[in-house]
Amino acid sequence: MLVASAVLFGLPLLFLTGLPCNLFDAPSVKSADIQEMTAQAQNLNASWKRQRSLEQQAVDLFVSLLPENIGFLSIETRLGNTNDYWQVAITSVLNEQNVALLNEDKIVQTMKDKMQYKLDPKYKDGKLVGYILVIYDMTPDELMDKLGFDDQQKTWAGLIADTISDSDYSAPVGSTDNSVNTDLSDIVFTGRGNSKDVVYFSQYDSRWGGLMYGKTNTIAGAGCGPSSLAICISTLTNKTVTPPEVCTWSVKTGHRCEGSGSYHSLIPDGAAHWGVPCRGIGQSKKQLVQALQDGKLVIAIMSRGHFTRGGHFIVLRGITSQGKILVADCASYERSQKEWEINIFLNECNKGSAAGGPFWVLG
Repeated sequence: MLVASAVLFGLPLLFLTGLPCNLFDAPSVKSADIQEMTAQAQNLNASWKRQRSLEQQAVDLFVSLLPENIGFLSIETRLGNTNDYWQVAITSVLNEQNVALLNEDKIVQTMKDKMQYKLDPKYKDGKLVGYILVIYDMTPDELMDKLGFDDQQKTWAGLIADTISDSDYSAPVGSTDNSVNTDLSDIVFTGRGNSKDVVYFSQYDSRWGGLMYGKTNTIAGAGCGPSSLAICISTLTNKTVTPPEVCTWSVKTGHRCEGSGSYHSLIPDGAAHWGVPCRGIGQSKKQLVQALQDGKLVIAIMSRGHFTRGGHFIVLRGITSQGKILVADCASYERSQKEWEINIFLNECNKGSAAGGPFWVLG
């Protein structure tokens, strides 16, 4: 049991104490009010990250409630559809901003509520040997529907998630740098050593940058995930697949995270859809270097640093004989022409990523 909710649940606790007591009676809240109320919450995001320590408890609880005769060989978790910011928002609204109700049991219960399962067959030598229990989570909309949120609660949760995320999965401000007036069509980066020639797409391309990606943003503003995946698919197959095509598929299949960008599961699921081998390697430096030396492409989800102020998908397209990393950054043609130290990616990758990330090997 928690000594104090503030220790573990620091971000929403501070956030909630600034909310008006008549929130759910008010027809609307000004954007400026939201910004003010979440200013302190943004500074304490690290405290909320500690809720991940409870995730295994939630998984264990979920498994304990499954039918006893289900039968499985092992358990695999693919969590991350409802990211930390949405978890903050939904849990807060669910408890109607009542700090006294927020304790460890409530947090674990909410985390458990978002989980679903399926049985994936496992084969050996072409024969079925059993099933793997795959635990994955709902999207925010699915979870809010399950919890019975009305339209007002959904809107408020969306405002909270959008505000505290600070465009966490969108490209950084100023990413267009020297490419604003550059024709970015039909660009191919020539491979070096074992690396392939890589098709390049910019999310700012005038052909599609202004097209909507979902309901709340454009490809230019939030399409780094689909654009990075399009680069890999078009490079590794005999078919050109553009960012708008991947965006359409992402929205249709629920991989678009409105108010942020794309769920991390977009990468492995999208690769599978287009028939491209893909495997997550977590934060393994050894596997990352080996994959690039073998001529594979790697999609990385980056956190604040050289490539983004929040979060951003990029493609690692090769490694030089001196160990420098080459990238195809859909948000910056300029950065895509530079060589980078590998420790930048190891230090600035999103270490809390889901679906096998922060690095995925394709090809």
